[in-house]
Amino acid sequence: MRNKIKKLRDPNISKNEEDQILDEFIKNEYDQILKNKWKNVLNKEYKVTRKRSSLKKKLITLHPIKIIVASAACISLVILLQLFNFSSLNSYELAQHYLTTQEILHPGAPKGTFDESQDRILAIQAFNNKNYELSHSYYQKIESLTAEDLYYHGLALLLNDQYQEAIRKFEEQTKKHNSFKQEINWYLSLAYILNRENEKATSLLKQINTSDWNHQEAQKLLSQLNKE
Repeated sequence: MRNKIKKLRDPNISKNEEDQILDEFIKNEYDQILKNKWKNVLNKEYKVTRKRSSLKKKLITLHPIKIIVASAACISLVILLQLFNFSSLNSYELAQHYLTTQEILHPGAPKGTFDESQDRILAIQAFNNKNYELSHSYYQKIESLTAEDLYYHGLALLLNDQYQEAIRKFEEQTKKHNSFKQEINWYLSLAYILNRENEKATSLLKQINTSDWNHQEAQKLLSQLNKE
C-alpha cells in the first residue's frame, strides 16, 4: 500500500502506471463490496451461512482487529483518491479551488464607528450575502474609500469573475502602505492566474514569505506553475 501511494505521488509516474494502480485499488474495493452483497443474499434467500469452527473464541477476539484494519484500508483509499484528484489540478483549477473553498466574509463596521455611510453598509451586506455585483455597485458610490473598502471592493470583483478589474484594484493598493498587504498579495496572485497571467503570478507568489498568510498554498501554486 505504502509503495503504491509513494509511486502515485511520484511526478514522473507514467499515465499507464497511474491508471493501473488506481484500477487495482478500485477493483479490490469493488470486489469486497460485491462479496459482502452476495454473502447477504445467500444468507437471506438460501440460509447459507458460514459454519463456526472450534476456534470461535479466537475469531471473536480477532474480529475487532479485522474491522480496524479494514476501516484503515478504506480511509487510506479515500485519502489516496483525494490526493490524486488534488495533484491532477492545473494552476488555473488550483487557483479556482483556493478561491472557492475559503470562506470570505467582511467583519462589518469597526467598533466605535458611528458615521458609516449607507452605501458602505449596503456594500458590506451585499458582500456577505455573496451578491458581489451589487456589492461592487455600492462600493463605487462611496465618496471617501478606506483601505478596507478598497480591499473588499477588489475581492468583490474577483469573486464576481471580473479578474481584470480586480487586478487593477489590487495593483493600486500594492503601491501604497497597506495593512492588507499579505491578503492582497495572495488574492492578486490568484487573479493573475485566473486571468492567464502566469508570469506575474509566479513573480508575486515568490514574494510570499514563510511567515506570511497562505505560504504553503503559495508554494503549491508555484510548484504547479513551474511544471506548466
